[in-house]
Amino acid sequence: MADIVASSGWEDTSAPAILGSFGNLSEWGYATADPYAGGSSLFMIEDPVSGTPQGYVAWVTGLSEGDTVTATMWMKGASNGVDNDGKGRLWGHYTSNDDITTYFGSASGSGDYAGEGGVWTLASHSWTIAEGQTALVIEARMYSYGANNVLLGDDLVVSTNNDGAMITVAGVIPAPGAIALLGVAGLASRRRRG
Repeated sequence: MADIVASSGWEDTSAPAILGSFGNLSEWGYATADPYAGGSSLFMIEDPVSGTPQGYVAWVTGLSEGDTVTATMWMKGASNGVDNDGKGRLWGHYTSNDDITTYFGSASGSGDYAGEGGVWTLASHSWTIAEGQTALVIEARMYSYGANNVLLGDDLVVSTNNDGAMITVAGVIPAPGAIALLGVAGLASRRRRG
């Protein structure tokens, strides 16, 4: 099997900036002030600062046990020189194959943070799909402190070794089939996990 790859630089501002969210994300969209590359990047704002909010930046469906999914994404946290630096990392959770708002357990993620010091750094992680799971949501998790409650993201690349899978990424107009699966709720989901 050959790897399939999808990417987003958040350049198509008519596309949803995220595919869904969880936690205290008060605002998200496209930022033009300081992109890593191109003309714009993803921004997410946490308000109030509490917990670990996340924006869903990719959804990989049609997976099987033992498949691998790899993601890289540039991140930049806020840094005002007073509060602890904001930062982010890549994380994941499982869903059903046909509904991004379902939650079938954590897939864990990277132990490393990115974007500290107010500089662009690369986040990366690889997942091995667990038994019985068929779909993975990739999350951009943000860690905010005081006024450092903004996370930027750019140049996301997602790949899988299952050439029968489908990768949907934020910041790019989804294929018609993916739009039907995501639905309106999936584009701005704030579903709370039990």
